[in-house]
Amino acid sequence: MPKSHYGWEVGGVLPDIGSHSLAKHRIIRKYVERYIEILTAISWQEQLNITFVDGYAGGGRYAFGAATVPGSPLILLEAVAQAEAQLDASRAKGFRINAEFIFIDSDPKHVEFLREEILKSPYASNLDSTIRIWCGDFNERVQDAIAVAKARSRKGRSIFLLDQYGWSQVAFRSVREILASLEKAEVFLTFSVDSLISYLSENSHNLRAFGEIDMDPAMVKEIVAVKESEQIGYRALIQNTLYDHVQRATNAPFYSPFFIKSPEASRSYWFIHLSKHREARNEIGMIHWAENNTTVHHGRAGFHALGFTPGGVSPEQIEMTYFFDGHAKEMSRKALLEELPRAIYDAANSDVAPTLEEVFGQRCNDTPVVREQLESVLVELRDAKELTIVGDNGKVRPRTSTVDWTDRIVLPRQLSFLGPFSKLK
Repeated sequence: MPKSHYGWEVGGVLPDIGSHSLAKHRIIRKYVERYIEILTAISWQEQLNITFVDGYAGGGRYAFGAATVPGSPLILLEAVAQAEAQLDASRAKGFRINAEFIFIDSDPKHVEFLREEILKSPYASNLDSTIRIWCGDFNERVQDAIAVAKARSRKGRSIFLLDQYGWSQVAFRSVREILASLEKAEVFLTFSVDSLISYLSENSHNLRAFGEIDMDPAMVKEIVAVKESEQIGYRALIQNTLYDHVQRATNAPFYSPFFIKSPEASRSYWFIHLSKHREARNEIGMIHWAENNTTVHHGRAGFHALGFTPGGVSPEQIEMTYFFDGHAKEMSRKALLEELPRAIYDAANSDVAPTLEEVFGQRCNDTPVVREQLESVLVELRDAKELTIVGDNGKVRPRTSTVDWTDRIVLPRQLSFLGPFSKLK
């Protein structure tokens, strides 16, 4: 049975939760609320079918000081119920969220505790109908969860929360299977990269755990060599290697490996969002900007912020810890003024000007930048006569303060001599 940082037992003492885990729960709640808001934007819509899978559910309740707080299963139930109540009250014909919840945990004591918590909650009548609790390993039940999502929604609309403890409980093959089988699935994956780096040693490359995350012995040896070299920035180099590996191993077109800092443990872990859609990537980025007290990324502002440029690691790439605050936003604006011209140029297909969606989609994975920041800089460059914004109807938008996903970004035929696009000549 996988190790767990928390333990639940009926009649026992609640496990304590850290402030960083509360931040993670706030992100989940905010994302579910925003997710439902976007999917129900059509005024005549009357229902929404969706499946939520919590693969490492735990007991559903924690202690935080003298208070008790809900865990992820109850947070999901609460968020959906509140959204449904608001929608039902605001629609003339009412609204129904046809949600199914699957909560999985490998510890029978955790499962028993969670059942008791739900039986005491307002959602007790749905237990064993639209609320299923499975005892077992997530990787062994992932196909069953996928089948439920497929049966309830033609495109498999679903959110999988894989809040593992550590880094090796979730097999990457499971994430690949989710994204390959369900067109509208999204995955949240906790990954303790600091724990993995600390765990690495010369003799660990044959351990089964590395196989679960598709790290072959050669890759492990390479990372161990970097670690043992103790060169400046070795941890950043390892993080970069793992960052790229996670994306490739899960086959996720869009992902956001931002860190949640744990003050209690002096460690950081990735709370990764994986999806197939650029709008989802943008929304989770906006939530990280809102959750700026605990969320960080180790990198610089602008594009190519989370990875590292070829040819070695520069001091600025090593030293930068990027908080999602006002200072970081201004740094991003300045970086975008320099880097956006190249991004627009690279996104162009022959003589066809790229859309905002294409510019964002090609660069969003390795940057904390979100759509509204791109819009602001595009408008600034438009006002400086450095580019033109053209709507999908072919008409120029000379005074717009917002940019639609389908708007095209057109470079002038005659570039200014000293302007930001002059270096592209």
